[in-house]
This record gives sequence, structure tokens and C-alpha cells, in this order.
Amino acid sequence: MVALTLVTGDGQRVEPETEFAPLAVMAAADGEPVGGRMVSFFVDDPEGTGTDFHGGSPVRVTTASDGTGTTDVPLIAGDSPGDVEVKVLVEGAHALFSLHVSEHRDGSDRVSAP
Repeated sequence: MVALTLVTGDGQRVEPETEFAPLAVMAAADGEPVGGRMVSFFVDDPEGTGTDFHGGSPVRVTTASDGTGTTDVPLIAGDSPGDVEVKVLVEGAHALFSLHVSEHRDGSDRVSAP
């Protein structure tokens, strides 16, 4: 059975309409990395941020010989703040990235001198 481990990208916080860094997982079977496995990344946006992969979800990639699978399509934050999850599936195994779209910073929080 294949197991998934998050490698990079979990816990990211970006401003609206900004690109998240790529998400990467490692697929392993019996403790050894497995290449050539189809991995699917699905956006779950229950707070309605508008976040999605360019071209839509899911994004499917094949793991490299070292077992890593990395998104090759940009994940773009929507225009509303909130939490977003990206569910990753491969052969019955799953993993979950937790991401956040923060408030837009327009500079209005700066303090002016009198």
C-alpha cells in the first residue's frame, strides 16, 4: 500500500490573487519511495476564497523516481481571505495541505505622523 507524506508547501499564507509556492508530497510503499504513481491534488475551498489551480482542480502529476510529486500548475489565491485545503490522493492514500489567504494589505494600516 502507498503512503503519502507532505514534503513542502503546507501552512503557506499568501495575500489575495497571489501564487502559492508549489506543493510536494512523497509516495512510498514499504518504506521505499515509489515513482510512476499518479497523484491528484484537489482544492477544497469551504470558505469561498476563490482559490484554485490555474485551469481548475484537480491537478494530476506523476511521481518521480525518488517518489516525489510536485504541482506543476500554479495555485492562485482567490480574492477573499480564508482557509483553503488541498487534498492529495494516490491509490487510496491521502494527505492534506492547509493553506490560508490573508487579508489584502493596501497600506492603510500605516501610521501617519501628525
